[in-house]
Amino acid sequence: MAGLGTTQKFKRQLPPFLDHSSPRELKTLFRCWVAAWVACILMFIQPVLSDFGADVFFACVVLFIIPPSGGLFEYILGAISIFVGICLAWAWGVITLKAALAARPDAQAQALLMSMQEAISIQAQNTGESPSIISQRLIFDGWMLDTRVTIIIYCMLCPFVYFMARLRADNPKATLTFVFATIITGSFLCFGPLLPSFSGTLPLPLVKPAAVGVGLGLACTILFFPQSAVGITLEGISDVIEDLKPLLPSFTNPDIEYLGKCQAKVVNTYQKLEPSFAFLPLDFSIGCWGADVVQAFHEPIQKLVIAVLALSDFHRSGIQNDTQIKELRAQLVDSGDGRSHEKKIDDKSAREVGAHQRAQFAAIVNALYEEDSSFFDELAPKLRETALTAVEGCLEGLTVIQESLQFVGRQHWYHTASSTEHDQVSQRIQIVLINLRETRITFLRHMTERLEETYGPSLGGDEGPKHNLSGVIIAIGFQEHMVNVLTSMELLLQQVFKHFSIASQVRPWWPTSIKYAVTWALEKRAKAPTMRSGATSGTPDQPKQTRAIITATQEGKKVLQARHGYRPRARNPIGKAVIGLYHWLTCNAGLYALRMVIITIAVSITAVLPSTAGFFYREKGLWALITAQLGLGIDMPDFTFSTFGPAAGTLAGGILGLLGWYIGSGGGPGNPYGLSAVCAAFLPILLWVRLYVPPYHIPGGTLVAVTFLLVIIYSYVDTHNPTYGDPGVGYNVFWRRVLLILIGSGAATIVQIFPRPPSATRQVCKSLSRSIRTLSDYYALLLSSWSEPNPDQCAQALGEPIWMGLTQSLHTLADPISNLRFELSSSRFDSTSLKQIKQICHVINNNLASLLKASATLPPPYRDQLAHMSGMLDQRCIGEIMAVLGIAEQAIRTGDAPPEMLPTPLVRRALEFQFGPSRPSHNRQTGRGGNVLVSAEMLKDKDYCQLCVALAAYIRFLAAVDELVLLIKGVLGEAHLVAEALADLV
Repeated sequence: MAGLGTTQKFKRQLPPFLDHSSPRELKTLFRCWVAAWVACILMFIQPVLSDFGADVFFACVVLFIIPPSGGLFEYILGAISIFVGICLAWAWGVITLKAALAARPDAQAQALLMSMQEAISIQAQNTGESPSIISQRLIFDGWMLDTRVTIIIYCMLCPFVYFMARLRADNPKATLTFVFATIITGSFLCFGPLLPSFSGTLPLPLVKPAAVGVGLGLACTILFFPQSAVGITLEGISDVIEDLKPLLPSFTNPDIEYLGKCQAKVVNTYQKLEPSFAFLPLDFSIGCWGADVVQAFHEPIQKLVIAVLALSDFHRSGIQNDTQIKELRAQLVDSGDGRSHEKKIDDKSAREVGAHQRAQFAAIVNALYEEDSSFFDELAPKLRETALTAVEGCLEGLTVIQESLQFVGRQHWYHTASSTEHDQVSQRIQIVLINLRETRITFLRHMTERLEETYGPSLGGDEGPKHNLSGVIIAIGFQEHMVNVLTSMELLLQQVFKHFSIASQVRPWWPTSIKYAVTWALEKRAKAPTMRSGATSGTPDQPKQTRAIITATQEGKKVLQARHGYRPRARNPIGKAVIGLYHWLTCNAGLYALRMVIITIAVSITAVLPSTAGFFYREKGLWALITAQLGLGIDMPDFTFSTFGPAAGTLAGGILGLLGWYIGSGGGPGNPYGLSAVCAAFLPILLWVRLYVPPYHIPGGTLVAVTFLLVIIYSYVDTHNPTYGDPGVGYNVFWRRVLLILIGSGAATIVQIFPRPPSATRQVCKSLSRSIRTLSDYYALLLSSWSEPNPDQCAQALGEPIWMGLTQSLHTLADPISNLRFELSSSRFDSTSLKQIKQICHVINNNLASLLKASATLPPPYRDQLAHMSGMLDQRCIGEIMAVLGIAEQAIRTGDAPPEMLPTPLVRRALEFQFGPSRPSHNRQTGRGGNVLVSAEMLKDKDYCQLCVALAAYIRFLAAVDELVLLIKGVLGEAHLVAEALADLV
């Protein structure tokens, strides 16, 4: 175990941004480098430069926007997204341009053309310039501008921009479609009104290099270290397993922050793995395993992740409880008669927020927990030795699974392992599988023996040392979680061993279906389409039990949705339509799209005014428009990274571009060979930044490369193929580019913050409020399942996807919450308090999942006993819990302070239901009616151990709700205060 900790510490010596030196990552970097370098070489080939113009650099820009860093079909899907945006914008732009030019009478157009020809002749005679250059200058100076044409173009293109922005806000998968549609639409908007006649090929200078860039990326994806969806999925599973290893010995590490980082890493890695399963039906690969085989690992790896996360959450919540208990004890002083009283506060007019609830909760803690007890102390040394043995077996199982997947991933048509190597790996899998089963059996037996040795004397009578009763519950809870981990790992290892027999034969695997990828692309919240191994839904090949569970899961989701409630009376259809339209227009996506239209008009209007059209064209104002459009954010942190990140990236890219230009060209006009060599040296740095920066820094990382390329290509074009509107050479290109970025960012800032900036704090509060509402529905579903006379596995089948969905959605809020420190907000909630609320939601979610699982596994007598012990099905207790959750939900959403007097602490209500009005004790072993709660004989009963786990989960659930109320009161304060004398009587 010490070696494991040393290894993990060593791995964290490098920052995450630099820790990407594995062979797989270096191969990916090389593949992207080849594609980008070939695109850069095209910029210095004279025939290509003459045909494409200065926009030839856009091919390399496309490779930075969508680098060939993944599998073939993943890249194809990204390319399709790009061309969908291009084609939509191109088609609508052509329709718009045709309609706008039709509004101008032919006679007037001919008169303008004749006057322009006369002006060209006069200027050519006076200056000696080429008539084509003069014609180009007059056109882009706005000679052919017509107000009617301009108005029609804006009236038709702005709604298109609006709906594309809404598409991007509603479905993040459409981001590439939005970006390229915006770029093409901008070219029609800025240059369409200037044209003397219809030109359907207006965006062609951008489309051609974009197509070349996509083609280069596609070719490199196929030619250099190709990756299939099967290989990517196997690598993703291996990465998840690697990240699970530090969480298994978590009970030996009391560092909460370290556990939180490890959990977040596991969830992030698993979220990256989930979409990989969507591409399996599309995959063509040559290897040992096909899509059906790899898909069979989906459910086992999900169960293993759930089990390990639940185990680490168990340890983490135990450590947090210890901290909270110590804080509560600090608020109490013991009097001479042994009773506990609250510390007297200095005479102040203001009360301490939540003092009444804290006093009651502290009294419960003082009664239930011994003075020197803690989470780690409850796990006696003997129990920890048994646990370490089980953890070592789990780590061995994870290592074998990882090595087996890597062994299969190395089998290709050009390289296959010998039958001897295959048999050796197969035998090792079988041996470890047998050892894992024995470890599980031995762990259960030894844990029972250790529990009897440690706690049996205190539970059997008066003789022997007295132990904290909570220690028994903690040990049993740990045993249950550890057994779940061992069982889940055994299930995954069984699947690996089952399919490993065909791993010695390499053959081609053909695509099976495309409907799953279509589902993934169209559904907003779909992480990956669902597919079961070997059959589609409803086929006769599925076992009846599996089909029943799937059907029950689908029905259960509808039931969970129905838990939101029903309205007794429907609104008037007209009023409902008006309200729906209002909410549709004023929601976050609607306001974002409206801002997009406003900034599009504000920045591009100078391109269609006669006095500023030429200036806009010469200064490349289109890039300022694109910067402003892409700089807008749906919320303020998103806007911060979309604005300041590209600004910093532009400065860095400009400096690198100046270095590259002056190193490659010296004092001359630029040597294509020297510039190609310089690009080859700089591209790995730029690609490293693009590939390995955090996701919210990707816009800035991409702008580093874009500015680098702009400085070099504009300088080269100006010295080799000069055209009207060239920005200059070297430093002139750099400062003009910086000026465009500042103008675009400034415009985006003004539009973003006026009249009211979109607050990410409000959005996070709404998300957490919805999570609490979902938890209330989850609690209602638990009560319904618990009250059923014969619940089956369908409840557990429903509970796991709900648990995983809530867990992923809450972990998704981690980055937005951490980014709140960059936002100025009037909300009383800050990043610290919202992070604590998110963690409490995790605890509630975990404990409700444990209870829902218990409702499917506990025999009816034990379920009834737990309900009688805790008051779980008592109508008053249910009403109080629902009321507190509802008040917490509304307080987080609206920011209004909750009432001072609430039916909290809920833990006290549950204990009063069990023990009656008498004060509970930490070594009390009897409940209502004199029933024995825990005895030495009961420790041998597996069902009773599950009962103890469920009871502990229910108490932790109530305690988490109490903690949530205290946290909200600490942030928002209390309302509807009552007299202190009355509060003391409650």
